Amino acid sequence: MHAKPEQRKTSIVPALFKVLIGTIGVFAILTVCFYRNELYVDGNLTVGFPWIFYREGSGYSPDLNEHVGYHEFEPLKLIGNILFSATLYLLILLIYSFVSRKLRNKS
Repeated sequence: MHAKPEQRKTSIVPALFKVLIGTIGVFAILTVCFYRNELYVDGNLTVGFPWIFYREGSGYSPDLNEHVGYHEFEPLKLIGNILFSATLYLLILLIYSFVSRKLRNKS
């Protein structure tokens, strides 16, 4: 019998899990960095980058002659932000692999 050369097995599940965790990490970092809670200053709270998917605010309405508040949540912008985070994470992985390959070939 002939010995088969070792085959490198790659499974898609660990790769997808890695991309999922990376996407969540990038999404969390971007959300924390661009979170603006200015309820005490101008009455607005905004969450999201590059698209704001959640807004909350309050203030005085001269038309109604009372204090009013609002909440806005836009799920399509949230999905867009998640897709942006996934694209950014994949771009980071691509640049990292390119740079590490260049450094490995130099030595």
